[in-house]
Amino acid sequence: MASRVLRVGVAVMLAGSGALMYAASWQRWAGACAWGEHEGALCTTRQDHLYDFLPPMAPWEPVGDAAQLAGWSLIVQALAFALLPWALTRRRPGPLSAVAQVGAVAATLAVGIVTLRSGVAGSVVEVSGFDLALYVWLLVPPILLVRWTTAARGWAIAAAVLLVLATPFVAAFSYALGSFDARPWWEAVSGVLTIASGLCLVGDAVFAGRPRGPEAATSEAETLSTAID
Repeated sequence: MASRVLRVGVAVMLAGSGALMYAASWQRWAGACAWGEHEGALCTTRQDHLYDFLPPMAPWEPVGDAAQLAGWSLIVQALAFALLPWALTRRRPGPLSAVAQVGAVAATLAVGIVTLRSGVAGSVVEVSGFDLALYVWLLVPPILLVRWTTAARGWAIAAAVLLVLATPFVAAFSYALGSFDARPWWEAVSGVLTIASGLCLVGDAVFAGRPRGPEAATSEAETLSTAID
């Protein structure tokens, strides 16, 4: 029961993070580019990296509350990531994965807070050590998610795969690439993938089979205590 509550809780955080990212994307693209549109004077202008908010990098021009919403999205995502290995694999991470996970959570929080502060200030907020946090945020979560995918089962596999696809690292080489600079609505695609991942975790909590008989409690305890590298 506890593991199912944990999975639902993480699913809610992922869905919330994805919804916030979709809303941030809406702030940038709504009124400039219809979904699937890439032409038009305003749409072409809005594709410029000048308007990128994930994260804001100088030179930067804010659009609405996009950066604030994206910052909150990353903060919520960091909270979800702190519990993610238990939700996906039902096991505690091994020593190497645990160290990498702490780094990923800290980096995601750092990027989220800087993005939020930049949005509130209306200009790029520069923080010492941000470049390191940025690279950790880009590179470490996809590696961990791939690792956890191999240890997941059932609906949790789909949740992990969707999260891998939602990462900025994967987006940068696929659906974020546009004919000019950034592809319209790419942040929304990432948000939808994150929401779908949360729904898969709900499915895992609701439909995943549990051991039957008197061995159920023992099996559950052994699963939660087993470490993965």
